[in-house]
Amino acid sequence: MRLNNQMKGGKAMEKSKLFKTFIILVLTFVFLYLFLENNQATEVTQVSALTDVTGYAVYDGRNVYEHYKSILSEKEKIVYDELKEAYLQFKPSFSTTVEEIKSEELKRVFSAVILDHPEIFWIDSYSSMGDIFTGNVYTSMVIHLRYTFSKEEALQIKQQIESKYSEIIQGAKRYKSDKKRVKYVHDKLIEISEYTGYTNEQRDKFQSIISIFETGDTVCAGYSYGFKFIMDNLGIESIAVENINNKDSSKSHIWNKVKLDGVWYNLDVTWDSQLSKDSNISYKYYLLDNNEFYSIHQKPNIIISE
Repeated sequence: MRLNNQMKGGKAMEKSKLFKTFIILVLTFVFLYLFLENNQATEVTQVSALTDVTGYAVYDGRNVYEHYKSILSEKEKIVYDELKEAYLQFKPSFSTTVEEIKSEELKRVFSAVILDHPEIFWIDSYSSMGDIFTGNVYTSMVIHLRYTFSKEEALQIKQQIESKYSEIIQGAKRYKSDKKRVKYVHDKLIEISEYTGYTNEQRDKFQSIISIFETGDTVCAGYSYGFKFIMDNLGIESIAVENINNKDSSKSHIWNKVKLDGVWYNLDVTWDSQLSKDSNISYKYYLLDNNEFYSIHQKPNIIISE
C-alpha cells in the first residue's frame, strides 16, 4: 500500500514538473513572439551622435554639464550616450553596443540621463528584453523608448517656451560674474512662477522644464530643471539633486547644486519661491554649504561627490 502511494506521489510530482515546464515554454514563446512582432514594426539599429547638429529636431544635447554620467561605470557611460542620442533623435528603439547590462544598471543610466539633460523634456520611459529569471538585460537585444511628446509636439513646445528662457539667459549675460548671474536666474525664476498643484493630465509638463517657462505654474521639478537648463546655457556647472520617497511620492523633492569659484553650493529655488512675496525675494535656501543645507533637507538618494 505504501509503495502504491509512493508511486502515485512520484507520478504526481512528475506531472507537476511537466506542467511547470510547459508553462515556462509557453510564456517564453509568447514573450519571444511579442518581442519579434515589435521588432518587425521598426528597423532597429545602433545609435550615435549626429555629425551635423542641424539634424536634431529640437535640442542637440551639447554643452550640458553631465555630472551623473561622470559617476557611472565605463559600460554604463556607453549606454548613457546611446540612450541620450536615441531620445534626442526620437528613435523608437536601438540596439546597444555593450554585451550585457543588468536591469538595475540600465535604470541607473536612465535616471542619469534625465537628471543631466532637462532639455530632453519628452522622455517618458523604456522597455527591454531581459532574462526573466535573473533580471539581466542582454543588450544584443533591443531597448524600446516611449515618449511623452512626439517630435512635432516637442518642437512646437520649444517654440512656445523659447522666448521666456532666452530672455532670462540674455538678462543673466549682462552680468560679468557667475555669482551675479546665478542670483539673477534665481530671482527671475521666482518672479515668473507660482508653486501650484497639477492634474494627471498636466503631469508631463509639470515634471519638466515646460511648466515654469510656459505658464509659470510649476512644482519643484520645474524650478530645479529650469535652473539647471539655464545654467547649462550660461556655461555654469550645476546639478539637479533629488530625494525620492518611494513610500510617499508627495515627500519626494528636487533642488540644485551650483559651482561658483571652485566651490559647490546648495540652493532650493522652490522653497525660496514659497517664502517670497511680491518683490521681496527670499534667500533662506540660497547658496548654503552642506552643513547648513542638510540640517533642513534630506540627503539625496545618490551621493554627490564634490
